[in-house]
Amino acid sequence: MNIHDVENNVRSGKRITREEAHILLQEENWPILQTLANEKRIKEVGDEVFYAVTLFLYPTNLCELNCPFCSYYAKPGWKNAWFMTPAEIEEKVKANLHYGLNEVHIVGGLWHECDLGYYKETFERIKSLDSDIHIKALTAVEYDYLARLHGISVEEVLDRMVSYGLGSIPGGGAEVFVDSLREKLAPGKIDSDTFLNIHRIAHKKGLSTNITLLYGSIEEWDDIITHFEKVRNLQDETGGFTTFIPLKYHDENNALGKRKQRLKPKDARPLYALARIFLDNIPILKALWNYQGVPLALELLDWGVNDFASTALDEKVITMAGGVQIKMDGPTMENLILSKGRKPQKVHSGFRMACN
Repeated sequence: MNIHDVENNVRSGKRITREEAHILLQEENWPILQTLANEKRIKEVGDEVFYAVTLFLYPTNLCELNCPFCSYYAKPGWKNAWFMTPAEIEEKVKANLHYGLNEVHIVGGLWHECDLGYYKETFERIKSLDSDIHIKALTAVEYDYLARLHGISVEEVLDRMVSYGLGSIPGGGAEVFVDSLREKLAPGKIDSDTFLNIHRIAHKKGLSTNITLLYGSIEEWDDIITHFEKVRNLQDETGGFTTFIPLKYHDENNALGKRKQRLKPKDARPLYALARIFLDNIPILKALWNYQGVPLALELLDWGVNDFASTALDEKVITMAGGVQIKMDGPTMENLILSKGRKPQKVHSGFRMACN
């Protein structure tokens, strides 16, 4: 097997193997990898680039866990700890409606005060302001926590959350689906199979979900391919993932970042291109400009990407870890997308599209 064999297989529509993925990742093959990813993007999803006007809401950063890669969590008594009541969240949404919000993104720490009753009131207050606002909320890790907190099944938790107004589920907390790495990055979090099974349950209930990958921490390329493979397999089974989102690890203000000699940075461009080719059953590939920086995020539109993320109003998780801190609005995002000769389309996370 050589690069020309792989090139022919991709162009003929054959699904690539792990071996072929490793061949594409060889640096001398990156120009071919980029070309193949861009061709596949054009064929499967066209020239549209999606974006959303999103308000990020974080009920609390108090958390029972203390993951080494996380710059977000706090413990009771810490100066940086916060807890927002449902009424305070309502006021925050109200203050941002003038931006043309079409979705809110809600995630937080694992904390007992953020129980089902808390989310019922929170969602209902948001919907009372604008019933069309799409609520994308809580990671699989949080759904597992709520099930254990209330002594009920994940299925029942999801049913209740949908009745409160839940529209879709974000993909955070996936990290890397290699459990030996998860134990180092996020000890105490659910394992890969449990995480994926929660998404399986959500998909069977008709909920669309995103899925992420944390890269650039301590993983190898082979671990990334393992992650891709597990995601692709579940998507074959359920078809419920709408978007794949690589998350660049940022090393500020967290324990892992202090041990920089352990880190294994990755070039985002071949990673995104490989994702477009390997994940042949997930139509939307999202580049987060606030993780990558605007120039690189725009460049990634030429490496298979067809989603430029969102305005990221009041995003905290990545800014607390050293991410890009600039103001972004809908018109600016549209102009950036147009500058690449692509067609901007405003959507929310409940949007579904199919690969051609």
